[in-house]
Amino acid sequence: MAMGGVLKSLEDLWVQGQLRDLEHDLDRFIRDNLIEIRRVMSEGRGAGTEIARRRFMRGEINDRQLVDYCVRAVLRKRGTCNPRRDIQEQCYEIEKEVWYEGERVKCPVGAERREEIARSWASQHASKWREWRLFQLLYVWEKKAELYLPILTEKSERKS
Repeated sequence: MAMGGVLKSLEDLWVQGQLRDLEHDLDRFIRDNLIEIRRVMSEGRGAGTEIARRRFMRGEINDRQLVDYCVRAVLRKRGTCNPRRDIQEQCYEIEKEVWYEGERVKCPVGAERREEIARSWASQHASKWREWRLFQLLYVWEKKAELYLPILTEKSERKS
């Protein structure tokens, strides 16, 4: 699928409200990982963030661009916001394959065949599935980034 097709698919999912679970996951992820994300922004360690940090210090990119780059870097490094949901959804995809097989052979699928189907799905589809999930997360981040800028750029050392 060309990048235009990917973007169109993501826009369709967004409009249909099918990325709401990921919105919630991203919200929890950002709030739970505020300290780490702020550290990446301030120290610029890992995943190419040191370059973004230097560019920020030289005034070549603004706060928003630094936040955007660092959040994307953290998301890419983690690969997910909610591993449990990802596993559940991949299991659901495997169950669909098992169901299709049962329909095809017109009888229940035995345990050994279920195992084969699961292994086959994992080897053929799991990495593409995870890549697609990351595209979805990055898209949701792009849609919601403005909402998180204030909490991500807020100085962590508050004096009372």
